[in-house]
Amino acid sequence: MQPHWRPNFNNPSALPDIKVIRTDFIVNFIAVSLALIVGFYAVQREYRAYSLKQSIGKMEQRIRVAEPDDNLHLAQSERFRESSRHIVELQKFFVSPTPAHQLLAQLTELKPEGLIFNMVNFSEGIAKEGSKSFAEYRINFSGDVKDPLFLDEFKTSLQDSSLLDRSDYESEINESLQSRDAKTGIFPYRMSIKLRPAQAVDAAKEGGQG
Repeated sequence: MQPHWRPNFNNPSALPDIKVIRTDFIVNFIAVSLALIVGFYAVQREYRAYSLKQSIGKMEQRIRVAEPDDNLHLAQSERFRESSRHIVELQKFFVSPTPAHQLLAQLTELKPEGLIFNMVNFSEGIAKEGSKSFAEYRINFSGDVKDPLFLDEFKTSLQDSSLLDRSDYESEINESLQSRDAKTGIFPYRMSIKLRPAQAVDAAKEGGQG
């Protein structure tokens, strides 16, 4: 190398800093800002978790406090549903061709003096005629009669009464008379009345013929 044509008297360390923009403080500012942002989100997340935990605790406490009342309400609701089922059954019972109290009143009016009721039963069931199904009502009763003629009289009265003489129902009466009791001289008897909706029976017969 050729030697400098003149000596270098520059002393960089002693020269003033004439840099237009300093970048050190910008790097530091960005680093601090990022640290603050990360810390803010971490604190916010922890606060949300704490708030959620507090809310869950309060809700669990409210559930524990309300549990006895809830059990009471559930029991009342179950009793209400049970009562509703009884009401529905009662409504179905009164939908029958003749209400029970009217049936007993009519049977009592038609009963001759020498005939006694020991049991009266009114039931509803499903009957079939061919491929058709429909509701069928039965009136079963039993008792004692002094003379078989009284039972025939009672049967005739039933057939002529408004209870069975109806256009909307077909009726059928079956009776059985047992042997006379040797001690009392009374005849035990049983009688059954079958009621079927006339339209349902006619439709079932037509369907069977077809």
